[in-house]
Amino acid sequence: MRVFTIVLSVLVLKSVCSFGQTASSEPNGISLETPPETSYPVSLYKTATAQSQNLYNGRLYYIYDSRMEEHQFFEERKWKKGIVFYEGQRFDSVALMYDLVRDELVIKHLNGDPMLLQSEKVDYFWNEGHTFKRFESGKDITPQMRTGFYDLVYNGESQLLVRRTKQRQEKIVDKRVIAYFPEKSFFYIRKNGKYNFVRSKKSVLALFPEYKKQLRKALRDENIAFRPERETAIAKMVATYDALAKP
Repeated sequence: MRVFTIVLSVLVLKSVCSFGQTASSEPNGISLETPPETSYPVSLYKTATAQSQNLYNGRLYYIYDSRMEEHQFFEERKWKKGIVFYEGQRFDSVALMYDLVRDELVIKHLNGDPMLLQSEKVDYFWNEGHTFKRFESGKDITPQMRTGFYDLVYNGESQLLVRRTKQRQEKIVDKRVIAYFPEKSFFYIRKNGKYNFVRSKKSVLALFPEYKKQLRKALRDENIAFRPERETAIAKMVATYDALAKP
């Protein structure tokens, strides 16, 4: 065991010295640079000591309504590998699911049990092309916006946040109580440091009155219909505004 520890220490030092040779980043502006701890020697050490990591010290999570066809999670009711930035440390290849009803991040413990992370300790998590970042009401965002996770859909000079929610409801079918989870999305555009709630094309255009014609053209050129493709349309309009307003 002593020899194993010494070998690991040497390999860790070697990996730290080579840090920075491999890097990647997400288009939404949050760096996904590969940190030293994801290199093979350190990951090997982490695997051996994973039970003591803060990431796996949360409380158990019960997957409610697991027999229902609909579910409370973002996109699918199954584990997907993602990245979690927790208590100032990044963890890669974490099996996770995001409960939209409770706005809570669930990860899979090493023993297979679902486990709940403390939301206030999660800076952001990334999965399947979506970056969910935690914002505090009245501090990072306006007081009218709730504290919680927001999908950072576009991040430039301006910004588009989407608050994704589900609400648990019930209906009776053949004398059985069936749970279902309708989903809603709320869109916020940051312009000049202030977040503005938008939903219709008119409300988006009202934020950029000097570029109305160009923004409408941008949607036509890409054949984006606003109502059925609301999120894509808003993101396109915000990105187009940033390009046009660039000095």
